[in-house]
Amino acid sequence: MRITAILLAIMTVLAAPGAAEIVSVTSKMANVRSGPGGANESLWQVLRFTPFEVLGRSGAWVHVRDHEGDEGWVHGSILSKVRAVAVKTEKANLRETPGGEISWVLDRGYPMKLLKTEGSWLQVTDGEATGWLHNSVVWGLGEEEE
Repeated sequence: MRITAILLAIMTVLAAPGAAEIVSVTSKMANVRSGPGGANESLWQVLRFTPFEVLGRSGAWVHVRDHEGDEGWVHGSILSKVRAVAVKTEKANLRETPGGEISWVLDRGYPMKLLKTEGSWLQVTDGEATGWLHNSVVWGLGEEEE
């Protein structure tokens, strides 16, 4: 009976839509490496609040995928569950209010911490600028939030 309950729980997690774990970078800058370990090549660097989908783990290292589908490894000590998004379109208008005046134009890949949602609008910040983005221009939300 106990084994059946455990198997059922595992199958539920594996079959659940939107079950992908999303994490974000907490440090000002982070290296994304070719493998789990500091001796592996740094493939690229990312900014604070960059969101990643977790693909797996090896010790303290986390195998991740970014908004463009690129994969690499990041040390788990600089990742958290802080909700964040990255711009997935070529450009995105950061607005003063939902649907309001444009205050800043963001480039593809720019990461922002998610503060709150209002319908299909997201209030975001990078620690300096705060504004609103439409959820259609970002990556990093769970499927149920898109």
